[in-house]
Amino acid sequence: MILNATKSWVTSAGIADSYVVSTRTSGGQEPTDTMLYLVLKEDPGFTVSGPWDSLGMRGNASAPMELRECAISTERALCKPGDGFRTMLEVVLPWFNLGNAAISVGVAEAATQATTNHLNASRLEHLGMTLADLPNLRARLAQMRIETDRARAHLVSVIDAVENPGPSTTLFVLESKAAAAEAAIRVTDLGMQTCGGAAFSRHLTVERNFRDARAMSVMAPTSDVLQDFIGRALCGMPLF
Repeated sequence: MILNATKSWVTSAGIADSYVVSTRTSGGQEPTDTMLYLVLKEDPGFTVSGPWDSLGMRGNASAPMELRECAISTERALCKPGDGFRTMLEVVLPWFNLGNAAISVGVAEAATQATTNHLNASRLEHLGMTLADLPNLRARLAQMRIETDRARAHLVSVIDAVENPGPSTTLFVLESKAAAAEAAIRVTDLGMQTCGGAAFSRHLTVERNFRDARAMSVMAPTSDVLQDFIGRALCGMPLF
């Protein structure tokens, strides 16, 4: 099998030892006629073609990669002929959505804890009080806590649905990434407001949480796409 392709946003590009590569099925007629192959880092013709310099998720290394006359054995196929698209939807997507949602919840939790610590530790010396003594800041922190706990509870309910499949399992899986990603954005935005000018400095982690939270909503499948899928499912329409 000879692979020629240009791939964008490859997670851990050049760092991971192996990669799952999607490609059109040879002779396939439909856009969904796809295959999945395992490509190893040392395979000839498989290279990183650009750097990763990002706003957030700086440890992600989502760089472009190129496959040029990359020869691999047909034994590296990860699905039956033409079955790549179904495999991506039914096998890869649920795990990816749940993992991505867990990261969003973790980012929201980190921002909430960092904001709590800042309010308790920072003092208004001229007033003899801490930032935690200000009711408007406590109210924002409360909103952060509620949003984070709500996102975590939703994720737990999705995991329960995956472990005990039912009619709503697919819908819950589609919801998981979008719900957690949007919650993380709301929580980190509140964190920036609550911590004020200190949030813009690097001595708090809130600015990093704020940047990282933005990545999940635009990481495919994006929140917009997932919301369209959810709407289609609710209306009894096919996803594709």
